[in-house]
Amino acid sequence: MTPLDLSWRLDPTAILLLVLVVGIAAAVLPFAHRSLRGDRHGTGVTLAIAGMLAATALLVVTGELWMLALAWSLATAATLTALGLGGGRRALRRSGPWLVLGDVVLWLAVVLAASGTAGEAPAVLLVVAAALRCALPPAHTWLVDSLYAPTPVSAALHGGIVNGGGILVITQFAIIAASPIAVSLLAALGAVAIVAGVLAALVRTDIKGRLVASTIAQMGFMLLVAALGLLAAALLHLVAHGFYKSSLFLSSSDGIDRRAAERRAPRPFLTSATERRVRAVAGALVPVAALVAVALIAYPGGRGPAEAVLLIVIGAAFAAAGARAAALAPSRARVAAILALLAVAAVAFAAVTSALTGLLALTRPADLAAQPVALALAALALVALAAIAAVRHWAPTSPLALVLLALGHRLGSSPVRVDRLERPREARPFRAPAASPRTA
Repeated sequence: MTPLDLSWRLDPTAILLLVLVVGIAAAVLPFAHRSLRGDRHGTGVTLAIAGMLAATALLVVTGELWMLALAWSLATAATLTALGLGGGRRALRRSGPWLVLGDVVLWLAVVLAASGTAGEAPAVLLVVAAALRCALPPAHTWLVDSLYAPTPVSAALHGGIVNGGGILVITQFAIIAASPIAVSLLAALGAVAIVAGVLAALVRTDIKGRLVASTIAQMGFMLLVAALGLLAAALLHLVAHGFYKSSLFLSSSDGIDRRAAERRAPRPFLTSATERRVRAVAGALVPVAALVAVALIAYPGGRGPAEAVLLIVIGAAFAAAGARAAALAPSRARVAAILALLAVAAVAFAAVTSALTGLLALTRPADLAAQPVALALAALALVALAAIAAVRHWAPTSPLALVLLALGHRLGSSPVRVDRLERPREARPFRAPAASPRTA
């Protein structure tokens, strides 16, 4: 094939990703039309969002790397338009340079791949482009500044645009897997993003800010899972996160009302400390046991260390959610319902991941199993998260905890240039108004 051949892909992977894009468009575009009706740029922002999602859909079905890069650049142009119309200069201040840099890096990879350049440069450039689009540190600042844009733009960004990096990695993983440096870099960037996103989420008090920090961590986790060669799990996480995060942004304005209602509501019946512990243990063990049982049935004898790491992470997430939900449930019947729901969710995750592995033909290359760097970085990320949780629980006022909070502020805030701040006016002495002749 020549570099300008036209080819399209409509395999099960592309169809699943198209379902994601079409579903987000069906939710975001009507919301944008309604919520931006009174804005003078409302129509332009809505059309730009439609362009963002249309370009992402084109990104999914392209079969050639240069076509993918073209769709990528179209998505960038539509994103910058939406940010500029919706958020002004503040939204474009750091978003523009990072997004344009991602385009330049991707096109450079296209040129090197088309020229037949040997070596690991094209694969490394693909990883860098994916990291920039997924807002991994230090490029996470562009996603933080995007909060100046309206909520529909944020929903389209977090549900569609940032997923472009994951789409690039999954669809071009054959090129990336051939480069040990690219796989190691992908794992390193993903591990750093997980820790950075968690630290940033600790200090953000606003709803949308916490969602941004969560997206950074989730994108890092998705790319780290891809670096381990678990492409089916990475794809499932990408799709689920896109739907989940876009819905959270669209309902973020209701979060304030919900929290106010919770504060006004009467306190629930307090159970004994022993019962709360029993509930927490049951909430943690039931979904984990269901997850492990289905995983052992789907993969008799296990598959390797990568699957074990993924199982540990997903099991810990289910255990934390189950323990908290069961301990705070208002009744024992609600506890039973929560345990049943979590067990079904754990079974569904293991079963769907196993089914996607065979259906989508997303298997790990044989030579990738010999890459110990990705596994080591995944283990380090797990240790770092455990250490952060331990410090926050047992030593919340220690110097180390304060250092972590300061680091979280640096990662999760959008710094303001002091020289552009308005200087406060000098205080003037108060003078009582002179009395008029009538009042005198």
